[in-house]
Formats: sequence, C-alpha cells, structure tokens
Amino acid sequence: MNTLKRIYVMVYLTGAIILVIKAGQGLDSGHHWIGWLGVLLTVAPIVVILSIAMLTRRMARTSANLPLFIAAGLAGVLLAAWEAHFAGGERDLVYWALAGFAGFLIYVFWYSRFNRKPSPAIAAGNALPDFEVLDSAGDVVSSRALTETPAVLIFIRGNWCPLCMGQVNEMAAGLSPFVERGIRVAFIAPQSVGKTRALARGRPDGLEFYSDTGNAAGRLLGIDNPAGLPLGMELLGYRSETVLPTVIALAAGGGILWTHETDNYRVRPTPAELLTVFDGVV
Repeated sequence: MNTLKRIYVMVYLTGAIILVIKAGQGLDSGHHWIGWLGVLLTVAPIVVILSIAMLTRRMARTSANLPLFIAAGLAGVLLAAWEAHFAGGERDLVYWALAGFAGFLIYVFWYSRFNRKPSPAIAAGNALPDFEVLDSAGDVVSSRALTETPAVLIFIRGNWCPLCMGQVNEMAAGLSPFVERGIRVAFIAPQSVGKTRALARGRPDGLEFYSDTGNAAGRLLGIDNPAGLPLGMELLGYRSETVLPTVIALAAGGGILWTHETDNYRVRPTPAELLTVFDGVV
C-alpha cells in the first residue's frame, strides 16, 4: 500500500501543477473561461497551500478533511459542467475538472491517512523503551539521557517534509514556556547526521535535534513507516523508510505521560496542547 501511495502523491502533485497551468492558459485565452475557472478550482487550492508550506516552512498543520477545498472542488466541477452543457464548452472541461477533484479527494481521504494502530510500546503509563540516536555532532545519545528531565520527543519524517519543518519552526517560536518549566524538547528524524546538523543550525538553545539514521528507534517504538517517502526523494539522500509523525511526552525518568499518534500527516498537536500534558507534573 505504501508503495502505491509514494507513487500516487508524486503523480498527483505533478498532474495538479500541469492542470493549474493548463487552466490558467484556458482562462487567459478568454474562451469558455467559466469552465476553465471550474477546472482551476479543483486543483489550485491544494497546489497553493502545499507551495506555501514548502516555501515558508511555517505551516505545521491543516484541518483533517480540508472542507473549504472540497467545497471549491465541487463548485469547480459544477462550473465546468455548466459551461459544457449550457455554454457550448468542450466536454473535456468536465473530464479535467472531475480528474482534478477525484485526485484531490484521494489525496485527502486516502493518501493523507496512515490507518495506524496505537503502538503498545509507547502507551501512556509505560516506560520508554531504551534506544540510541545520534546528535548533530555524530555522538551517540541514549534515550535514558534524553529523559533525565521531563521531555517531549517529537519524531518527524525529515527535512524534506514541509509540515514537519513547520512544526520545528512553531516549536522554536514557542520554546520559552518549555524551557521555563524544565521540559526538554527534542526532534528525532530518520535521516543522516548531516541533514540533522543542517536542521539544527540557527535554532534557539534548548531545542535539540537527533538522527535515527537506521530508523532502529522508529522500529523499536512501532512508529516506522516502510516506503513512506514520496517517490523520487531518494535522490536528495533520504531512505524510503521513514516514521509516522509521533509525539511522546515523558516524565523525568522516562515514564510515558501521553502520546500523539496522528492518523493524518497534516494533523499535529500545538505547543499549547503539549504544555497542558505537564500541568501538575512540572
């Protein structure tokens, strides 16, 4: 299933960009512009929001089902159908709009979701299993060292993931309350030390970054995601195996207080939500 997803997302996004360009050209021509506007509405919203996420790296989450985008896509299909039926437009307008809208619905309700089951290894009340990661200098750090104080461990897919980078930037901006309460905040990604070093560069003191280079920790904790990397990203030096975005809040000593095992890669907890986990603890 993951293999199909990693192929699908690259094909869909490439097709969506091409369709945006095609619809733009249709609008520019002035012929059957209502129909071409409809086609544009089925693909432009997701292209725009993902472009913003990739370029700004400030977007940490979206709504789960993107209802406004669904409404825009449905409106787009209706506009294309109206143009084709009542205004003499080409029937191809309807086909393009339906293709764009269907691709989007598949992205929202199939690709974005993991259908994951909670991992028993990180259930609240358990002790965090022992594992080792590498810091940005390449030195080995144990999970026991990470949990000498209360801690939040945030497992992200890697530097290639725009929402993961948005989550990093969001935590960097909201780090002060965690530092004041003595809560360690650490990001862990299944990527090379070099990429983690680049990610850590320029970040505020108190925000830590580690590499799980072979994804051993991810597999031990039951949050690994085989073939979770979009097709082609290997060319940038990433492994096809990644992790399911996961947040683990821990008491000093490694007792698990709370976990967030999202079933949708676009849905993640806010820093404020994380802080409330430690109310009454620190």
